[in-house]
Amino acid sequence: MGACRSPSALDRRFRAGRSAAAVRGVGYIMYDATGHMCVVLANPDRAVWKAPKSPTDAEVRSAFEGLVAYCGAYETNEEKHYVIDHVEADREPGLMGANRMRLATVTATRLILRPIDLPAGVAEWTVEFERVGE
Repeated sequence: MGACRSPSALDRRFRAGRSAAAVRGVGYIMYDATGHMCVVLANPDRAVWKAPKSPTDAEVRSAFEGLVAYCGAYETNEEKHYVIDHVEADREPGLMGANRMRLATVTATRLILRPIDLPAGVAEWTVEFERVGE
């Protein structure tokens, strides 16, 4: 698969009875030929720390909540169109060891992931990436 870059509006969630919400994020997701992957996505709207060497608790929380970062091994099932990321390192220690299963659509220019286990109240969740460097 290689490297994919997220466009600025990458995550669309449809809640039952509500319109779409877009979660902004910029960054990359990479799947290599050895069966390893890594993703880092950051909300570009996070506040810049007023004092970089001593951020406030609210600034640190905003930075943490506005970041997705994990890596590990992965496996695919092309027949059933899914990928499972086996998380070995995550920004949240409690998520290490988790398996993230997503339906995957791969085109010449895009990677589209749809989580299978959706949070309560979320009817549909699509995350899109643009392929780079091919």
